[in-house]
Amino acid sequence: MNTIESILNDIDELLEDSWSLPLSGGRCVVDAEKVRDLIDSIRMNMPNEIKQARAVVADRNQILSLAKGEAEALIRKAEERAKQLLEQESIVRQANAKAMALLNDASTRAQQMVDEAQKQAEQTVNEAQAKATAIRTEASTRSREMKQASYEFAENILRTSQEVVAKSLGNITTTRQALAQAASQAGLREEPLEK
Repeated sequence: MNTIESILNDIDELLEDSWSLPLSGGRCVVDAEKVRDLIDSIRMNMPNEIKQARAVVADRNQILSLAKGEAEALIRKAEERAKQLLEQESIVRQANAKAMALLNDASTRAQQMVDEAQKQAEQTVNEAQAKATAIRTEASTRSREMKQASYEFAENILRTSQEVVAKSLGNITTTRQALAQAASQAGLREEPLEK
């Protein structure tokens, strides 16, 4: 299946392969049907971007779960060490102090790991959403530009055709008037043709 990035590349190639209109300021003619097909392909591929965003969220949950597991392991290790120290009556106070320090350190490290994992997951989700938004915006802009180019091309053709027809009608009228005048002078017609 084509990705949205490859479809946008196809649109770029379509624009590069199009032929420019003379005296149109760089405007060109493109195959409207191909453009519609490419835009439809982008619409069909948009759910893939959403799936990728969901996968990022799943990865975030996995990272948080791993961080929580490591934090719990650190806390268990600290609790076991504290228990060993407490069993020694001669160093009960020292054991309590060390146990508290270990617990605090483990809790701090666990919170830091969770915070970092949360930050990374949010950043990844935001980047995926920004990329999807940029792709939709670019596709919409290119579609609008191609529609405008097609309209201007049709307008130029119709205007040129109208000018040619008007000029031809003027020439026909002039020729008829000259013919009628000659016929009138030759006695073949009583009055010249009215303008």
